[in-house]
Amino acid sequence: MIIDNKIQRTFTGPLTILGITFMFLALTFVFTGIWYIAIPIFVLALFFLFTWSGVIIDTENRRVKPYYMVFGLFKRGQWISLGKYPGLTLVPMQKVYKMYSQSNRKSKSATNDFRVYLIDSHKRPAFPLKKCKIEDDAKNCMDEYSIWLKLPVYSVRKNSQDAKIITN
Repeated sequence: MIIDNKIQRTFTGPLTILGITFMFLALTFVFTGIWYIAIPIFVLALFFLFTWSGVIIDTENRRVKPYYMVFGLFKRGQWISLGKYPGLTLVPMQKVYKMYSQSNRKSKSATNDFRVYLIDSHKRPAFPLKKCKIEDDAKNCMDEYSIWLKLPVYSVRKNSQDAKIITN
């Protein structure tokens, strides 16, 4: 079975706003007749807006392919065997954006998600397999991947960098 998961957009936050700005700037140059300046700006806007990362999982051949979808058209990545990854783990992620106004007031926004990671031989997260917004969904996905890929599930302790196997 082949599983294709979109993990995240490569350029988020301010770079998305920059991509939208470049798109409007390119359209403005096209309507004013300066199309030779609009083309590179339009290509740059497409790159900022439509590039994202993901992973393809081949459960039958026990291999994964982390990739970048450049311009939303081309998948760039190589297949990696699952033999060198001893297991899976669940990692809670929090992405925080901070901005300061001209009057030095701080504005902060945070997004939380949970990611299922393959772990390397040092019991550290290597790369994500799945991104979920709800912890229970992430746990269910991790259990499914554990069964499909025949890998044990590891848990990272909160106060330590060590990992241990969860036994039920």
